[in-house]
Amino acid sequence: MTFGRFGGMTTTVRPRNPADLAVLLPYQLGYHPGPSVVVIHLHGKRFGMVQRHDLLTDPADCAAVARHAMSVADREGATAVLVLAHEEEAGGSAHLSEAMVVAAGETDVAVNDRVVVRGDRWYAPDCGQSCCPAEGLPLPAPEDVPAVAAFVHAGVAPLPSREALVRGIVPEPDAARVAAVAMELAALGHTSAAGAFGGGPSTSPSSWADRAPDVVLWWTDVLDPRPDATPVADLPATALAWLSISLQDVVWRDALMGVLCPGSMPMTTADDRPEVRAGRFAAIWCPWVPGDDADAGRAEDWHDEILLVRARLVELARSVPEDVRPPVLTLLAHLAWWTGDGTVAGVALEESLRIDPDYRLAQLMMQLLAAGVRPWEEPGAPAGGAAA
Repeated sequence: MTFGRFGGMTTTVRPRNPADLAVLLPYQLGYHPGPSVVVIHLHGKRFGMVQRHDLLTDPADCAAVARHAMSVADREGATAVLVLAHEEEAGGSAHLSEAMVVAAGETDVAVNDRVVVRGDRWYAPDCGQSCCPAEGLPLPAPEDVPAVAAFVHAGVAPLPSREALVRGIVPEPDAARVAAVAMELAALGHTSAAGAFGGGPSTSPSSWADRAPDVVLWWTDVLDPRPDATPVADLPATALAWLSISLQDVVWRDALMGVLCPGSMPMTTADDRPEVRAGRFAAIWCPWVPGDDADAGRAEDWHDEILLVRARLVELARSVPEDVRPPVLTLLAHLAWWTGDGTVAGVALEESLRIDPDYRLAQLMMQLLAAGVRPWEEPGAPAGGAAA
């Protein structure tokens, strides 16, 4: 399953009808959902959380998934939900989408619309009128949907599948860079980090505190969204090795996560701990991060800059050996989920846990993600989203 938040960070969307919504959804997700059932929360006239669930056929499995989906909707305070089923063969989504309707009734969550999309056509299975042909109605072209037109005019198109999204978040490693960084780590007495990444203290003989001023400066390079920023691939292998070592220190890792995602962890701009001060300096070029005495404003105002920093973290991950990637990927996941992008967060966490199944922070975040809760967010907190 995948959880996210509906609505672009800088775009207000107002689909006119279920057909418009079906066309808009891939642009909101960033990829075509494929065979799945998507549940969209409504809060009055505002869209909130989006849940995507792979299709199932076993009745017990469908019922369990649907009950969990609606329990999340109820906990989030959704006044209603929309159920969009995507299928490749006629009836392929029926078991799960019908289970969603049943579970919604049991949870007293209203289902405003249930729509089935197959190919380039759609129909409403619960519509009692005879106006729709059996094969459904054609979906409108993206450029004919006002809520999508801005994406089309900007040249933005959804990826063909979730797998394509995964390849963008977990690209092939840069073998030459990885080898160079591995040599630097070995020279520092750090030949394998696999045992150090369960969330406990570092076992590396080289402490990042030995090079703290340099490491913080190197982090300012990585977290720099400006057009003239030094490419991560151009940083020396020594820098990449020390950056990797620094994330083994969970105090520094957590401080960096909290600074990059204001409000997500128990720290404030007044927090005077050395690691938090260093984290604020490391994020000096991140315009959404408040300074010592000023509020930087809403993250929504810095959508493009946050995406650029995410891309630079991806580049960092592909430049270091596999066994030191989990903390980088988890930092990336936290930044993505903080902005409501549960899909990217889930992919990064899955890759982190593939490398190190015992990495405790990734385990915790994956559990929260599966429950539809942002990390360190109180259940039942008001949901965001764009106006319907």
